[in-house]
Amino acid sequence: MTSPIEIETSAGLATLKHSNRKTLALSVLPDGSLELVAPRTVSLSAILAKVEKRRNWINAQRRAFNEMNAFRPVHRYVNGATHRYLGRQYRLKITKGMPATVTLRGAYLHVRTLEPSETAIGQALQVWYRRHAQEQFGKRVSAWTEWCKNRRLPKPHFRLRSMHKRWGSAAPDGTIYLNPELIRAPSACVDYVIAHEICHLKHPDHGRQFWGLLQQLVPNWKLLKARLERGEG
Repeated sequence: MTSPIEIETSAGLATLKHSNRKTLALSVLPDGSLELVAPRTVSLSAILAKVEKRRNWINAQRRAFNEMNAFRPVHRYVNGATHRYLGRQYRLKITKGMPATVTLRGAYLHVRTLEPSETAIGQALQVWYRRHAQEQFGKRVSAWTEWCKNRRLPKPHFRLRSMHKRWGSAAPDGTIYLNPELIRAPSACVDYVIAHEICHLKHPDHGRQFWGLLQQLVPNWKLLKARLERGEG
């Protein structure tokens, strides 16, 4: 796949990549940006014509994402604030003291810190979330090792990567990058994102074969994708 370039289209600026795929793929990302992956042999004029033809669909996708983003919660780091872990809601219980700790007990996330400011509490929680993301994501990605081996695909391994536009991405060497914020989502949604990226080790682009494999591995992926985008537990 070539390095991305920006082009002006009738639907605004778009990121364009070329690959060995046979058809043009259009994707609207959660922030409303447009991503195009085109066959190497397709002309720019043909790409622009296809974008123009799909403008109504592109606009509908952007409206849907705007509605979803409008209801995304703003995280607060005060006593009683609600935070999710693997889809379940927990309330914060904050105490002042040392050593600084975060523990999950019952329906509460107990946070102890010397400076009980929102900034300090937020930082302590982010460290806790990343540690649990390492543990949860690591074992879930490792579960695909045998599946990949049987199909002569690279051994999957993962790394955390903060991403504003994506929950995950995959590299040809078998590296699965996952957004640490995904640890807040339900387990089924986490597994869907990992399966999505595993499919990319077999089919790098969002072509027909990719979607067919994902449908085979996660038959209810559309419901999980919608649930994840709505931020539901």
